[in-house]
Amino acid sequence: MNDQQSKSPSQTQPRRRNGQVSQRGMLSVVMLFVSVGTLGISMIGGAKLAYDILGPDKDKELSLFAAVIALGVAYLVGWVTAMVAIRVYGNLILPILINWIMWGCMVGICFLYLEIMDRLYAQKYDLWHYWEYILVMAAGLTVLVGLHLINEGHNLRPFSYPLLIISVIQLALIVYRYVFEGSDNNLYLLGDIFFLAGMSAFSMLMLAHVGLLDPIRNRVTTYFDMNSTSIRTQD
Repeated sequence: MNDQQSKSPSQTQPRRRNGQVSQRGMLSVVMLFVSVGTLGISMIGGAKLAYDILGPDKDKELSLFAAVIALGVAYLVGWVTAMVAIRVYGNLILPILINWIMWGCMVGICFLYLEIMDRLYAQKYDLWHYWEYILVMAAGLTVLVGLHLINEGHNLRPFSYPLLIISVIQLALIVYRYVFEGSDNNLYLLGDIFFLAGMSAFSMLMLAHVGLLDPIRNRVTTYFDMNSTSIRTQD
């Protein structure tokens, strides 16, 4: 744990003081369940939305805007609750669970990438579905980055490895499709290159760990350093 976290109360379980249950410990436990529950709901809902877009019945009508708003609210509640539980009430279990959730999210992103790559290779999509692929992938990556910001000092490098491997596979498929099979559809080629460039750039930034997210992390840390005492209960 870093210095900032050591300033927060370390208890995760509620403790009795003079016959009374510690409100800090109780709130820490409650926030743990609320954050894990709401984040889990958003992840399951996101997986269902991705299946509706990419699944066998992908042509059915979807209220995409309403679905994104609902999932965004669930994720935001879980994100804020986890941030308060860790940085204000010093929950020690939640950072471990957040890391597990991140790896689960990473598995989903890789599966999503492979599914989208298969559809790009088959060239059986229109412009609207192409933008849906981009938005779904961008949403998944945004969720991953948001979870990364919760844990202080978290390293994103290990999460870049599977994305880089899949990017290399996609590049090989592009070369095979347009060199060995001789496809001459320039619009599909542009779509393939744009998607590959975006995923490769994101993966390389994760691997380089150049600190692009440091201003956001520092702002969040500064806010909780200044306000954690007033937010936290006194017993």
